Amino acid sequence: MDFNLSPEQRHWQQVARKFAYEKIRPRARELDRETDPAKTFPLDLVREASRLGLRTLKVPRKDGGAEVDVLTEVLVQEELCAGDIGFGMTLQHAWREGNIIAHASEAVRERVLKPFLADDTALPAFAVTEEHAGSDHKTPYFETLDAGPRTSAVRDGADWVINGRKKWQTNGNVAAFVIVAARTNPNVPWPKGLSFFVVPTDTPGFSASAPLDKVGIRLNQNADLTFDNCRIPADFLLGEVDHGREFIHRYSAGSAAKEAAKALGIARAALEAGIAFAKQRVQGGKPIIEHQAIGQVIADLATEIEMARTLTWRAAWSVDHAPEETDRLESMAKVAAAEAAVKAGVRCLEIFGGQGVLRDQPIEKLARDALCMMHTGAGNHAVRVRIAAMLARGGEAMAIY
Repeated sequence: MDFNLSPEQRHWQQVARKFAYEKIRPRARELDRETDPAKTFPLDLVREASRLGLRTLKVPRKDGGAEVDVLTEVLVQEELCAGDIGFGMTLQHAWREGNIIAHASEAVRERVLKPFLADDTALPAFAVTEEHAGSDHKTPYFETLDAGPRTSAVRDGADWVINGRKKWQTNGNVAAFVIVAARTNPNVPWPKGLSFFVVPTDTPGFSASAPLDKVGIRLNQNADLTFDNCRIPADFLLGEVDHGREFIHRYSAGSAAKEAAKALGIARAALEAGIAFAKQRVQGGKPIIEHQAIGQVIADLATEIEMARTLTWRAAWSVDHAPEETDRLESMAKVAAAEAAVKAGVRCLEIFGGQGVLRDQPIEKLARDALCMMHTGAGNHAVRVRIAAMLARGGEAMAIY
């Protein structure tokens, strides 16, 4: 195994790190304190990131993007999320959805991809979650009519008509287009009969709620979406009818590894804050980092973060080199990294002592952000169920989207 990064990977890692530390982090705490969630969204930073090539990181080179591999996405995601996880999540959707529409029909490329590439602030959303269908796609409870999304898509002449409601959608209220999961055959058990469509957000019948007011990850906009007789052309279907999951999976591989990378970014930022504070806080005549109780906490956190990072890198590498292992490794990486982030946030807040809960200290924000990672990209409990099912089946990979 070779852990040396290529020159291109090093380049994007450094670009993202410089941008995160110089541009994102100085703004993140200020925006996090905004009481109105609509005012936490840094559109100017999206524009700057786009000019650096970070918004179109996964778009094919022939369309003007960088077309990086999954490991590079993971490297960049950790760096951006060390600046702020909400902003990192915002750009991650641009990578995945941008790559998906680049491989869609010519009608989608003309109507959706071209405007997306031309506008430095254009962002997408990916709508799967519903009131009664959150982690269904991450668990082994298949072959039932009651599981999965209930949003419907019905063919009507040359169009598809979409009806339904989606919950918690990242970028939902600021997106230029949405990739939406809908049932095209409600008479077959989940996960069969599911298709994906591209819906420009100026489509009549589409609407988004005001951004949701969250405890953490506040720079990322989440909203509920409504599709009320949204009529789109037939060739805005992604892949084949009832088999959209296969198309989506082909062009969004590594999603769980990128969830893990987001958690690594928070964990690293929390540890950096804890170490910086422990170096300057003096008790008993010496910096508290020299006290063994504090030093051992820091050593344990650094070790756990490094272990989670190694697993995440291996999961990302497996997408291109060992696809039969990808599902298992990605799921494990997400669990390990999310829990490392929570532990780093809480334990480093304890290092700050009473000052840790003050709003003028950086650690309280990072602790709030870290706790949210237990529930993004499917909750850790659901992912554990998935891992157990794979092990029970001899490690056989389960299809994901």
